Amino acid sequence: MKRALLILLILVVSFLIAAFFIQVNKRETLLYKIQQWITYDKADWDNYEKNKKLLADVSDGPAITEVAAAVIQDNLYPVDTNLIAPEFKAAEIERTQRADFGRLVVSKSSPDHEDAQIALIHWTERKLTDVIIDQKLNVKIGTCYENPQTDDNYRCVSCMILLYNRDKKHWVEAPNGENFMKNAYDFYQASEGDIWQARDLSMKIPYDYALFEKYTK
Repeated sequence: MKRALLILLILVVSFLIAAFFIQVNKRETLLYKIQQWITYDKADWDNYEKNKKLLADVSDGPAITEVAAAVIQDNLYPVDTNLIAPEFKAAEIERTQRADFGRLVVSKSSPDHEDAQIALIHWTERKLTDVIIDQKLNVKIGTCYENPQTDDNYRCVSCMILLYNRDKKHWVEAPNGENFMKNAYDFYQASEGDIWQARDLSMKIPYDYALFEKYTK
């Protein structure tokens, strides 16, 4: 019993010491910070510092904040650099250049708009159905690239998508209400000629400016 109390006391004291010496910002918890100190290597800390710098001093309004956050949240997803504040733009351009898009191969076989829409209805557990009906939106798909990460499926491609408003004849940023859509996905076929299915994006692809220009009123 005394040993258990001693261990508990040591843990409490250690936690209090950590709380005093380790700085934690409003987006982090002390436990998360302790985990960082235990598990992070130099590359992890370098990436953390870059992300922290990108998040700092964002004051140009909600649109810029959301775009900057999207860049940091997942480096795979394509970003329109025209919507990024100058202090973030250089970092995103550098990240894009490192991605070496010249090696990507445009797919000769990819889902059409309807295939992509059906796949995403299933992927979103039919939440997209209400958006299509009530908000008069449809999924439009852009250029698709061969994705070697097939996960034992017959074929996999990575493509940007957008939501197109049938009334306004223009693409929209996100559904009204909960924003559960991303701007790019993997689409795959389990076997030759099988239906297309969707999953989270697994490789970095370029921003499909032509897709958005095509569906801009």
